[in-house]
Amino acid sequence: MAHPSLIKSIGEKVLGHNGLVDLNDVCGPERVIGLYFSAHWCPPCRVFTPQLVALYKHLKENTKHQLEVIFVSSDTEEAAFHDYYSSMPWLALPFTETKRKIRLSRQYRVSGIPSLVLVDSRSGRLLTKAGREMVTNDPEALNFPWRPRPIGELLAATKLVDTQGQQVAYDTIKDAYKGLYFSAHWCPPCKAFTPQLATAYAKLKNNERDFQIIFISSDRSEESWQTYHNTMPWLSLAWEEKDARHELATILEVKGIPTLVILAPDNSVITTDGRTELSEDPDLERFPWRPQSVEVLAERHMSRLQESPCLVLFTDGETTELQFGRDVLLPVAEEYLLEHSQEGSLALQFFVAGEDEVADSVRDFACLEDVVPLVAILDLSDGAKFLLEEGVEVSTATVHNFVTRYTNEKLSPLPIRPVTTSATNTS
Repeated sequence: MAHPSLIKSIGEKVLGHNGLVDLNDVCGPERVIGLYFSAHWCPPCRVFTPQLVALYKHLKENTKHQLEVIFVSSDTEEAAFHDYYSSMPWLALPFTETKRKIRLSRQYRVSGIPSLVLVDSRSGRLLTKAGREMVTNDPEALNFPWRPRPIGELLAATKLVDTQGQQVAYDTIKDAYKGLYFSAHWCPPCKAFTPQLATAYAKLKNNERDFQIIFISSDRSEESWQTYHNTMPWLSLAWEEKDARHELATILEVKGIPTLVILAPDNSVITTDGRTELSEDPDLERFPWRPQSVEVLAERHMSRLQESPCLVLFTDGETTELQFGRDVLLPVAEEYLLEHSQEGSLALQFFVAGEDEVADSVRDFACLEDVVPLVAILDLSDGAKFLLEEGVEVSTATVHNFVTRYTNEKLSPLPIRPVTTSATNTS
């Protein structure tokens, strides 16, 4: 059986070479779903596809693990889709399922092709978004299905050193909050951020907070790494731990530097955007910056509005009204996020907004009326908005009903911005 989150994203049926196939029939114990984002017109895709075909056939013949690939096409013409799919031995998302293709791309934040996303078919859990890299580096599938190592296990297996080069046992820091600091000596933004991080680190230590930082270098030479590490009051992965540095960056999807990832004592990820959090909270009042089910909309949240659908309750900004907004949204948000944790960037984010520049800019962009209270679901990347009906009292019950209808696709979307048409006179 397929996990419900997969059925919701992929659909009940997928395309096989002999017709439609029930998704439930290709899911089960030890079965992994590979979502293969690719296109006929893409030269790197056409290079990678034969490699994936070879691995797919190898797994079918030689291991207990079963990989079922579903081709998610970026082709613009159906003929090109069918021509390309004819070279593949697996399943495909039907070409006409455009909305599902967009949904899957957004859900797994696919930014380029070819891309291979691996998902556990029974639990719906993401295994890795780096499937292409895994296939290239492990063509015999010796480590398939490439489940990421737990971060604590990975760190425990590496060599940590202080600024004097002395090895430090992981056991001495395993129960602390940890900051994984991806940085490099050659990187100007890194060299600007490191002193800010050092100040925060000293402040936390002075307040007796159990917090440790591990420098994970992107330097190009051991000398540069050592020189840079000597400016830091914290630990580092040893220079020879190249594979561990790469593995951590892959697991945590580090796209650039500087990046500060904050881990809880159990090594669960609290935030991968510690740099922004520290910039917004230099006094460390919110440290360790755990995400809240409902947050007050601020500048630092704008990227989330671009990436995920968000519910915003607009208020007049008075303290009592902001608290009212939190109280209304919190039960709805907690229930929703618990049920939709598998949806990643497709899951609703919940915000309460006041009357400030950030709220005004969102209202202006989405062409929302300047009234309060106002409840809107904004899906900026999809160009859609959904509004709680005018005249409906804003309460936990009405917002819950609004979210339920949105989740069940019972609401009609409005365009973020009005569609303008120009009249043409004929004579």
